[in-house]
Amino acid sequence: MRIRPIVLLAAAAGAAGLGLVIRNDVLTKYEEPDYSVDSREGDFEIRSYPSVIAAEVEVPGRGEYSANNAFKILAGYIFGKNTSKTKIAMTVPVTEKLTAEKIAMTVPVTTAVDKKNMTMRFYMPSKYSLDTLPEPIDKRIKLYKLAPRRFAVIRFSGFSSDENCRKHEEQLIIWLKRQHLEAAGDALRAFYNPPWTLPFMRRNEIWVPL
Repeated sequence: MRIRPIVLLAAAAGAAGLGLVIRNDVLTKYEEPDYSVDSREGDFEIRSYPSVIAAEVEVPGRGEYSANNAFKILAGYIFGKNTSKTKIAMTVPVTEKLTAEKIAMTVPVTTAVDKKNMTMRFYMPSKYSLDTLPEPIDKRIKLYKLAPRRFAVIRFSGFSSDENCRKHEEQLIIWLKRQHLEAAGDALRAFYNPPWTLPFMRRNEIWVPL
């Protein structure tokens, strides 16, 4: 079973000597990137997000180990593994993107190979800019200013398993076709809740860029 992000957040906080008591009602107060809803139909939405700053890391693989590894790297950054040893507030959601990179092969082999990776993002608190964020010590972490974006989104409950995410991504793609809209990139998986949240109360989302 995947170690969900808030479990790792609690562990990192304890290791850092922060003495935090993490409760479900506290977690709901984490900052979330602002957005406007352009349209809504049931569980589907078209959202517009303004420009935001994100810390991002790409790791090999797509499974639970890769997700946990990516989270630990980014959690280290916000808990002080940066050039100024600054602790940065956690925000929600944590997003994941599964990518496949085509690797060219030399002759006489003519078949390309897919290198499967996972990209994870933490969205930085709105008070920061690229100029004010501390530089990561781990050079695998990249800081980006993301341009304003529009996403088609489906919101769903239950566990954030690969099967559940894929099922809802397929539903979102079908809905997009009915709206005569096309995806402009790979889907993102967005997770908001700690692992002890009851499945029917969880907030999970799939975001498809437009």
